Amino acid sequence: AFSSQHHGARTSATKTSQLMMSSSPSSSQSRRDVLSHAASVAAVGLSALILDPNTAAAFKPGPPTAQSAANKAAESYQGVYSDPNHPEGYRVIMASSGKGGGATMTLSDGVEKDAPEGTEEKTYKNIPVAITEGSNELSFDFSFKGGPKGVVGILSNDKQSITFPDGNTWKKNANLYDGIYKDANYPNGYRIIRKLKSTKTITEVNNTGDPKDSIFIKGNHGSLFSIPTTAFAFYDYTGKETCTEKLCRSCEVVCKDEVVGQFSLQESNTVFSYGTITFPDKTIWTRI
Repeated sequence: AFSSQHHGARTSATKTSQLMMSSSPSSSQSRRDVLSHAASVAAVGLSALILDPNTAAAFKPGPPTAQSAANKAAESYQGVYSDPNHPEGYRVIMASSGKGGGATMTLSDGVEKDAPEGTEEKTYKNIPVAITEGSNELSFDFSFKGGPKGVVGILSNDKQSITFPDGNTWKKNANLYDGIYKDANYPNGYRIIRKLKSTKTITEVNNTGDPKDSIFIKGNHGSLFSIPTTAFAFYDYTGKETCTEKLCRSCEVVCKDEVVGQFSLQESNTVFSYGTITFPDKTIWTRI
């Protein structure tokens, strides 16, 4: 399932600070007074942090690591795009594996929220996308869904969006974590992570590059408020179940196939590089 890809990591010691009082409160002092005093001290400390730029600077993240800088520089037009005209859908653009170059697109407009019950999602695959070498132009043929041919989209300089002549713009990796990832253990393969619903995700795992070998696994992500890092769980992927310890006679033992990785967008982190998901066995998926 997950094979090892080891990266050296230095473990840094973490310093913790404690708020100490010079003397304990007397018995006549109310609990409210103690809490009020503690809040005042905390407020003073916070204001000092805000007012003193030298102190505040100490809490700024460090410079990007070499690996994070390399990951960011390697990003391309490839990715998972969202179209504001079809908020329930997605577009996945990926470089073709054949000799002809160019790219292919998988497109779904999703199922509109007001669609009749039972409406099924339509997905169009292997749609050719022409790439103009040396430029930021991508040419699309939308005739498969009744649209025009030869529509040229312009990739932004930061490679985070594609804008079309009508002004519509597709945004790449709009959910922060979605995108196309590579696992160095499977150089011909890919992993495509998309949002399914709420915190639920769907991941296409392919180890060969042949779409027929893809498997789809569901997962769940932690709070996006914790970005630049958050946990990602993938279910029914490793083929091995781990069971929880039975804590009482009436407690049920829960067994599940689950592996949790750490997603990172933090450029200065020496353990979890920018644009990666790192697993317990040190396997790393890197977004392209």
